[in-house]
Amino acid sequence: MNRRRALIALLSLLLLAACQRALFPPETVEQRFARWHRDHAAEAGAYQDWLASQGVAEVMPLSSLLRTSRRWQRCEAAEFAVPPQAEWAGILPTLRLLRQLQTEGLVDGRRIRSGWRDAHTNACSGGSTRSQHLRNRALDLDLDPAVPPERLCGYWRRHGPALRMGLGFYSTGHIHIDTAGFRTWGNDHTRRTSLCMQSPHSL
Repeated sequence: MNRRRALIALLSLLLLAACQRALFPPETVEQRFARWHRDHAAEAGAYQDWLASQGVAEVMPLSSLLRTSRRWQRCEAAEFAVPPQAEWAGILPTLRLLRQLQTEGLVDGRRIRSGWRDAHTNACSGGSTRSQHLRNRALDLDLDPAVPPERLCGYWRRHGPALRMGLGFYSTGHIHIDTAGFRTWGNDHTRRTSLCMQSPHSL
């Protein structure tokens, strides 16, 4: 009898949790950004206006560009942040690179997971003390499963030297791009584990 009651109680809890998820679904990124933006409208608006003055505001939604880290909750950090004004210019070459990659159909700016990070968030996210995220020069984004890495590597080989394109691959299915120098790396942060180095003749 006790086992039956315990089973009924467990099923009731599971049913209640399912009902709560149905009635109160998790917030989307856009909803969380809208809530954050209400308290940061002035600084976010100033950054957006400056990006527009530089001709790059349309490259990606501000809600994507201002995301700090995939691990923001674990790091007890803000999900969105405006970089210090002194670092604003750092993102310009990378946004222009992102625009070209999107034109080629290689990435999607709406898949950005991390842009500028402060020192605490960067360290908690596993970033190097020399991370380009600290200088507002880098973007991490989910790799589109419909785009073979070979296509992205091919672009990196052809255009990377002139664009000073850095391209990193991670096992979590996301990539890093920046414009701080022509280089590539993989899971252990070395060139030898980059997907661009594994089958160079097929790229």
